[in-house]
Amino acid sequence: MALKCVTGLTAPCALVFHDLSPPCTGVRIQGSVPSDCQRFSVDFCCGEETNHDVAFHFNPRFDQNTVVCNSFQNQKWQSEQTNAENPFRHETCFQLDFSITNEHFEVLVNNEVFERFRHRIPLCHVKVLEVGPKVDIHKIEFF
Repeated sequence: MALKCVTGLTAPCALVFHDLSPPCTGVRIQGSVPSDCQRFSVDFCCGEETNHDVAFHFNPRFDQNTVVCNSFQNQKWQSEQTNAENPFRHETCFQLDFSITNEHFEVLVNNEVFERFRHRIPLCHVKVLEVGPKVDIHKIEFF
């Protein structure tokens, strides 16, 4: 894992890495949500090309006051996992942690467990982290 901490990013952004398996056990994103943001997403992608598979799509939606989790495989969205609570607030800073286990992604928002999403695509296929389109990113750390 070459990346450890990245600052000074502007969304949308994509960070390419080579291995999401141990010793990398998670990703931490610190940022804030602009007042005009309706949705943003964090995607653990399997490539850089258009229509690549997405192992995990984390998508807070302010226009629906919900958070949708999903995966995109073989050019099709799979079954959505929806949480009727959106813990993010406009013009408020957040810390978003993705702890990665052999079974699932565990999502923590501001140090509180928010969601677990079972792996549908093997972690060894994940190569890119995409964040955007309209969220302010202060720092991304790989741990």
